[in-house]
Amino acid sequence: MIKKCIALPVLFFMSLSHLFAQGQKPDLQQLIAQANDTAGINALMSYAVDLINFDNPKAKEILNITLERSSRIGYDYGIGSSYARLGYLVGHEGRNREGIDYAQMALVHFERINRTRGIILCYINMGYNFDILGQGDSALHYLLKGVELLERTKSEPGKLARLYENVGTGFANRRELTKAVSYSRKAVELATAINDSDYIVTAHTGLSYVLNQSKDYPGALEAAKKARRYLPHQEDPMLIIKAYSHLAAAWAKLNEPDSAIAAAKMSMQYSAEIDPANYIAAGLELADAYQLKKDYRNEGLVLNTLKQKAEADTSLFHLFSIYDRLSQWQYLTGNYKEAYLYNQQYSAFKDSFYARQNTRTITEIESRFQWAQKEKALSEKQLQLAQKDLALEKSNRNMLYALVGLLVALLIATVLFIRNRNRKKSFALKLETLEKQQEIEMLQALMKGEEKERSRIAKDLHDGIAGMLAAAKMHLSSMVHLQQQVERTEDYLQTVKLLDDATVEVRKTSHNLMPEILMLYGLNEALRRYCANISSHTLKIQYDSWGQATRFDGGFELSVYRIVQELLNNIIKHSGAGNAIVQLNHQDNLLSITVEDDGKGFLKDESGGAGMGLQSLASRAKALNGTMEIEAYPNEGVSIYLEFDTTAAAVNVVPQEDIAP
Repeated sequence: MIKKCIALPVLFFMSLSHLFAQGQKPDLQQLIAQANDTAGINALMSYAVDLINFDNPKAKEILNITLERSSRIGYDYGIGSSYARLGYLVGHEGRNREGIDYAQMALVHFERINRTRGIILCYINMGYNFDILGQGDSALHYLLKGVELLERTKSEPGKLARLYENVGTGFANRRELTKAVSYSRKAVELATAINDSDYIVTAHTGLSYVLNQSKDYPGALEAAKKARRYLPHQEDPMLIIKAYSHLAAAWAKLNEPDSAIAAAKMSMQYSAEIDPANYIAAGLELADAYQLKKDYRNEGLVLNTLKQKAEADTSLFHLFSIYDRLSQWQYLTGNYKEAYLYNQQYSAFKDSFYARQNTRTITEIESRFQWAQKEKALSEKQLQLAQKDLALEKSNRNMLYALVGLLVALLIATVLFIRNRNRKKSFALKLETLEKQQEIEMLQALMKGEEKERSRIAKDLHDGIAGMLAAAKMHLSSMVHLQQQVERTEDYLQTVKLLDDATVEVRKTSHNLMPEILMLYGLNEALRRYCANISSHTLKIQYDSWGQATRFDGGFELSVYRIVQELLNNIIKHSGAGNAIVQLNHQDNLLSITVEDDGKGFLKDESGGAGMGLQSLASRAKALNGTMEIEAYPNEGVSIYLEFDTTAAAVNVVPQEDIAP
């Protein structure tokens, strides 16, 4: 069966009015004329949303207008919503890369206004399009981010149920069936609890697919039947397509081709105009059902129709599946040459989508084809070859002896060459490892030296200069008792203020050199307070953290803190940014930190590198068993991603409420 793609939740795009059922449908031209402010743009966008899955070309035309009007007035919500819905539409047209680009642009605007629903929508869009492109890991990454966000906010259980269904499907495509079944059943339970028929249909179709992959075919059929039973009265065509597609798959697995054929035809009927991808998927289910019934004539008609449509739409993923089935069909009908040719086309696309192939079938088809081509020529020459056999026998024997000797010599030479090459590689690898280890040790020693010197300077400032300033203030204050009028002089007041300011600056410098909060409460709380302290009206810094609250080795925490501190200092000094964000996540012995800004960015050199300062920070991250990646473009800000293996650095897991007082 064709791999099921993660289905993008259609209900995210359905407005509450649903085709203006509660009132008279407004005039489109009037809405366009009035779409010059946020209210007018929202009204026009609502009109476009109601057209999605019913008149997608018209919906795209209107959404392009809302995008232009929102951009004109700087309306982030309107820009993000327009991009998100355009991404959904182009993704279902098979332009999945473009769909991902739209979703990423929408995400920027939704994050800017902290719009949780929009952010989740972008994650789902990207998950759907990555899955269509065969990039299952990326698809699951974004879908699980959506799950995490919804579970944390505990809002919109219907959307969470839809995400559970999508994640279950993603795990099934990766053959992680235990996880797949778990997420799919969670989707059914949540959808049933909120008693929403649309979510119930989607959850049961997802469960049907997962059970089908798990070879629980009766369970898959029962889930598909429940999906059909819950189809709402105001029928959404996408829900009908999914329900009947999964009914067809389940019936086929249970060897009921007639029922499978009827269900597949129903799915094709609804998807013909609105969803080319699902139309082809349902057509492949129909072809499989005809093959199960051994109705090869109708199977061929269906496959050739799908081939023409897929080639016209340049749908490489479906062409891959169609060529595979056409090869099987030609083979079953005895057309081995055509089967071989289609199999070659199948192989041309396989590397983009699947790593496996049916080698036995390919070999058999190729063998039969080559035999059919050569059989006539061999039969004509058989007599001539028989007459020459006796004369060639002696010559062939001598040639065989020479060939065997040559092969033995080549084998010995090859073995010696490989052994020598492996020794050289092993030596070079050991040398490279030693050099890298020495480099890391030098960096670690340098970092320890720097921190030791920082600690000494901080102590001197705190215990020395700060004490001297306090003593100076005390002596100055004592003068008041000797000469009362001094207290009221401007010079005296200014001197006291300067001493206070100097004391604050010395303490701040001392704390920055050796932050006490880091030693008391750890990296997470130290970074949180540092971001809060340096955030201002000119540069707003947002700090977020997720995952396990863990204390690390003191040297490790201090080194990571210094790296992030230096990155933020670079933003303050050089970026000209108005906003920055720091995100920390610790999961399964992996600490990741992202530092981003919306400043002027910079142009990396031809080798992809950055300045000496960032290269130095990358070297320090490497010394901590970590990596640092930099994404920067002129006028587009800078994004820096740090990742550390904390297996050796973690000390213990601390309850979240114990991190800070």
